Amino acid sequence: MSFSDKSTFDKVTTKTNIFKDRQGFTLVELIFTIVILGILVAIAVPFIQTQLAHMEAKRIKSQLESSLTLAKAESYIRRQNVIVCLSDSGGRCNRDSDTTLLLFIDENNNKHFDNQIDSLLSQQPLNPKYSKLSLRVGARRHYTKFWGDSGKPRGHFGHIKYCPTVDYNKTTYLISFSQTGHIKQKLNENHPTKCES
Repeated sequence: MSFSDKSTFDKVTTKTNIFKDRQGFTLVELIFTIVILGILVAIAVPFIQTQLAHMEAKRIKSQLESSLTLAKAESYIRRQNVIVCLSDSGGRCNRDSDTTLLLFIDENNNKHFDNQIDSLLSQQPLNPKYSKLSLRVGARRHYTKFWGDSGKPRGHFGHIKYCPTVDYNKTTYLISFSQTGHIKQKLNENHPTKCES
């Protein structure tokens, strides 16, 4: 055997030994790894679900407060009445809908948004996964109105209620709008939302 043949033989032998050392996982190691991963997932999932629900509650609170503030400002700046309502996927205002929040100038005065007639000021997609929303305004109205002469919802004051629909969502609150147009979050411990009713 020449020197070059011996060198080639040593390289092949070394590579073969490397592959012998790499046998992979045994079945016991694989099962153990899967069990550990399962335990970690079981611990993490409730925490992740709680965090997602908490993030949704904060997002919707911010959307509601900013939209109501915008309605107040726009009604006063434009000197026109601005309607705010919760809307279903068809664009109709509904007290217990939670798909979208609409702000619009109701040109035909029917208290619903009509795409070809009314002026849309804002459309906020809400689509909660861990809660439901409901608008509560006097006289069982399905909308609130910010008056153009003052920017205040006098006679149309009330609140939007945020109620959890899953056990791991513990956030419950009202976003209220007073006669004077003051917009404020009220937590369940201070102002019971009566979500269960």
